[in-house]
Amino acid sequence: MLASKGRTLAGRKQHYIPQALQRGFGQVVGDATRVFVFKKGQQPYRSSTKGVAAERDFYSEPSEEPSLDDKITSYENLILAPAIAALRESPVGMIDASAAAAVVVHLSIRSAFVRGSLSAAATEVLGNFAFALSSNESARVLLEIDSLESDSMLFQVIWDGILERFGSIPESGRTALGKLAHFRAREKFPQMLPDLAQVVLQQFRLLLDQIPELIVSGHSRALDRDMAPLMRVKRLKTMSWRIVAAEPPNHFVLPDCLAIGSTKADFSSMEPYSLLNDEEFTCVVMPVCASKVLVGCFGTTEIDPSLLNRAFAKCSLDYFISLRDDPSTAEVAQFIGDSVSHFLDDLVKTRTFDAPKKNCQFEVQPPDVKGSAQEPLRTPIRFEPSSRKSGKAQAALRRLMSAPELQTGMLVVETIVVTDNVARSLRVRGQALNEYTSQSVRLGTCHVSRGTDQGISCQLFLTTESVRSVASGHPDMRTAAALIRHQAGRATYYAAVASQIPTEVLSRQRPLLEAAGLHIATSFSSHYFGGRLSGLGTISAEEFAATDIHCCEALLRCIRELGSARLHFIENRDADAALGHAFLNVEQFLCAAATACATVGGSMERWRTSKSIKELEAVSLGDWFELFALDLGRLFEKRASLSTDKELVLLGSHVERVLWSFGVVVSSPTPEQIWMDVLEDSQLESTLVMLRS
Repeated sequence: MLASKGRTLAGRKQHYIPQALQRGFGQVVGDATRVFVFKKGQQPYRSSTKGVAAERDFYSEPSEEPSLDDKITSYENLILAPAIAALRESPVGMIDASAAAAVVVHLSIRSAFVRGSLSAAATEVLGNFAFALSSNESARVLLEIDSLESDSMLFQVIWDGILERFGSIPESGRTALGKLAHFRAREKFPQMLPDLAQVVLQQFRLLLDQIPELIVSGHSRALDRDMAPLMRVKRLKTMSWRIVAAEPPNHFVLPDCLAIGSTKADFSSMEPYSLLNDEEFTCVVMPVCASKVLVGCFGTTEIDPSLLNRAFAKCSLDYFISLRDDPSTAEVAQFIGDSVSHFLDDLVKTRTFDAPKKNCQFEVQPPDVKGSAQEPLRTPIRFEPSSRKSGKAQAALRRLMSAPELQTGMLVVETIVVTDNVARSLRVRGQALNEYTSQSVRLGTCHVSRGTDQGISCQLFLTTESVRSVASGHPDMRTAAALIRHQAGRATYYAAVASQIPTEVLSRQRPLLEAAGLHIATSFSSHYFGGRLSGLGTISAEEFAATDIHCCEALLRCIRELGSARLHFIENRDADAALGHAFLNVEQFLCAAATACATVGGSMERWRTSKSIKELEAVSLGDWFELFALDLGRLFEKRASLSTDKELVLLGSHVERVLWSFGVVVSSPTPEQIWMDVLEDSQLESTLVMLRS
């Protein structure tokens, strides 16, 4: 102790676990009390309490004015030490809640454990931030790049910038500009990430260097405001408190967190009390000496004292103090830090920084068209005309459709129709088809016969030619089998969406533009599922070249038609006709693009040098194509865990993005309307420049 101007000051070695408490866990040797210190991963050692749980200037440096350590020393001498002594001398049984509450709260918040656990938590979280920035997928999750929510990080940055720079333009213009900027940021993110990560990591390193000082100053300010926060004390006062003794020859250790708590009434799953919220815990335990613990709980739950030392060890961050160095104490010492480690893991898990995990529910294999030991398909098969019916064809088709990865979809398939003319078979069943639709189903289709409000039910329509090719072992049977499985894969999409996303979510009222986007997203997403589950596996260079030619032709047709939608509106000012034409062709465009994305299992390497990508780049959709594949792949990987429509709504927004490249801007001035604007030639050129930049 020091003296200054007639007042007594604390020394520079300041105890964050007061010696008044430590002495209850030691043995008097001469004029000192000696305790055993069990540190994590080290051999125990014996030391005087003068050197244990103390640090130079832990609370404050010496000062002419009353310091924080002076205030704590005064609190110890006047209140804390007498209270600890009284608790130790209390007989086993019920005690006053007020004294117990104040002692537990003060001791638990003043310790180095608070600083150490906060520092570990901050370091762990920032470390996971840094790790998340090491890959495109996890960085997108961390920075909320692909979120359409208005409170997402990217959304807020974009809208703040637009309001600052373009606050004077009409709201509809700001909305369109914001959507465009958001999409472009998503498309260019892989190229932006290295520079962005470097800047962010520099800031993280600076912050990591500042964390210890920030935590020390924050902890000190909190203690200076209140030695025992009133709300915490009030919560503990409502508990029933009692003294529980150890059964000889057992003894209690003192954890560096001082008090532990549980969220369960049976005292299971004990955690450091200072890491629990006031609303969480139902019981609290703190040792007051080697032979007694202070127990507070709601109710009269019994506690097993013999299990407490392991809990005390687990809840310690670095060490615990003990009266003895014996085998049982050494045995529990191996658990030091376990609870804090779990706390840090849970803390990091509250924010998902990892890329979506691969869904291994279905491993897609090349189709077995010659034989299979799998459970045969029992879905009814109809041939139209019936004269085409063949036992060999049925057997081949049943084998093909019995693949494990297709079974989720086949559960919702009522009938498989093998027909010479798919369009005719659909018309016989009352489906109205225009020329475009007739052409789009020429090679087969998956027709949804009931909507999500009554549950999904599908019919698969396959061509007689493709089924015959598989049954006869024709040289084209691999391609034919892929066409057939493509439709079963589409059924898997409908089954996955129907079974995972609640009906009330899918059928809820939503703005008309969002509903239209969702409808189109359902169509092209099913084609993506069909392509991923078609069973082609790794395709050869020749097969990819043929796919590229076919895809390029389909995309070019749609590109021409989408361009004509804008011109039609400029010439005729018929918004309904132009909008219908635009939506019809953007759906066909997206279906073709989705099938292309799926052809190589979601990998973009081959497409980057393809003919198709060159045509897309000509209309500023080259970067978009890779983003489209990423969004579709995310939906596919999450197919077994979907619970909301967020992924589908995000995919539906691609409708607007594609239309921008053709000078068509759609919006919703009211939830019941879709408004269409078209850009003049100069505006279109400026927009294309923005979409290429």
